[in-house]
Amino acid sequence: MIPTPGSLVNKMRRAIGILPVFLLLWSCSGAPESDPETIYFALAAGPSTLDPRFATDATGMRMSQLLFNSLVKVGSDLRLTGDAAESWEYHGTEATFRLRPHLTFSNGRAVLPEDILFSFEQYRLENNPFRTALDLIKRVDAKVDGPRLIVKVSLHDYSAKLLVSDLPAVKILPKQELQKAGENFGQILLGTGSFVLENQTATEIIFRARTDHPFAPPKTKRVVFKIIRDDLTRFQKTYKGSIDIAQAELPLSKVIVFEKHPEKFQVFKYSGLSMTYLLVNLQDPLLKQLKVRQALARALQRQEIIKYKLESLATEATSILTPANRFFNLELKNLPYDVGLAQQLVAESGAKGATLILKTSNNPAAIDTGKVLANQLSKIGLKVELRSFEWGTFYDDVRTGNFQLATMRWLGALDPDIYRIALHSSEKPPGRNRGHYLNPELDLLLDAGLRLADDSRRIEHYKKVQKIVLDDLPLIPLWYDGQVAVVNRRVQDYTPPLNGDFSPLIRVYKK
Repeated sequence: MIPTPGSLVNKMRRAIGILPVFLLLWSCSGAPESDPETIYFALAAGPSTLDPRFATDATGMRMSQLLFNSLVKVGSDLRLTGDAAESWEYHGTEATFRLRPHLTFSNGRAVLPEDILFSFEQYRLENNPFRTALDLIKRVDAKVDGPRLIVKVSLHDYSAKLLVSDLPAVKILPKQELQKAGENFGQILLGTGSFVLENQTATEIIFRARTDHPFAPPKTKRVVFKIIRDDLTRFQKTYKGSIDIAQAELPLSKVIVFEKHPEKFQVFKYSGLSMTYLLVNLQDPLLKQLKVRQALARALQRQEIIKYKLESLATEATSILTPANRFFNLELKNLPYDVGLAQQLVAESGAKGATLILKTSNNPAAIDTGKVLANQLSKIGLKVELRSFEWGTFYDDVRTGNFQLATMRWLGALDPDIYRIALHSSEKPPGRNRGHYLNPELDLLLDAGLRLADDSRRIEHYKKVQKIVLDDLPLIPLWYDGQVAVVNRRVQDYTPPLNGDFSPLIRVYKK
């Protein structure tokens, strides 16, 4: 149950009374010596893989962006920017890219035309989760032009998402080195990015800076990603100074502690592109019934969770897209909370008394909100059991369809084509339609949306897409996550990334 305001206040008073004692002990013990040439960055969980061909979890994708470059990308300010490409032109069905001069892999070898062609081939393989993003590409050509390469991408038809969604997924890969390494490529991860993988263990991943990088050399020599699964330990290490940057990785209830010490910490609060939702497995005989999904949606008291569990640092979600997105449908409304009607829907569907398993990661915050969700959903004639797992196990279960309900997040949703990635029938696993949603009407709309060049037409088109999905509930929106980054004062030039990526690590340094 969600605590009443009175009980919550009493608990907070008790906690606050104890907290200064711990803080005093920590401050008296002194912060550990900090390597002035290394940035220590906190992670609650490690990546499933750093191989950019298969990294589909947020952490893996963000880290691989530091090791590899794409032609273009969406920057931390949500604007399209060049990555390996210095400039580009896109007209009709052809896009031409002028790559930056003297582009090399981290072993010093120059990027060749065959590397570009090979990279696109790798992303079009049957086992690649990003392969459908390249369906409209008819041909890729690359040639040497002095100190740079010219890359031309020819399409079967115009694609509105080519630059902001499709091409950022394709990283430049080294053909001869990858072919030689085979399945061991994940251990060398040779790319053109600003960093090189130096070492990786279960608790620590070390990136070494490429100080000779041709266009984005980091200002620090090394980044150490510390994988600290326990929330309290992560909080303590950040407070004591063992961690330099904790970006969206601290319990929201602890943010106030850092705000009380502005001489030691910079606290950044910002809205990002993160949406938490209930993923529904539509292969399940109960959950494939719309009435059951509607009952679940009507059982949710999102505002109470946001207020009492998320420190009001979140807002109710209705779409994968956030309200800051120009494609967001402002008219969307969630089904109103109604336990009585939810019970009726469960009874009509024949699901009364059935058991559903809600899976979460073993992150304490995820478990905490998962308990409240399970409690709310259990009031409508269902037995909802919460089960939490270590991140790797949890993610594998979701990826392979071994779940009924799961708490998940969509991160970095900028272009409305995210709906195709998440829900088109062609994106079923190994793609990211992990709930196995099938809606032929929606498929046609999502296919048509790819070819709309006019922005105003796209906006109206995707408003309809969002309405269909909210009505059909293949996933149940919960809330948009507010983002908080805590940065030690010794770190300079940090700017919070609106897309949540790790690009600040290229700019920051210690004084």
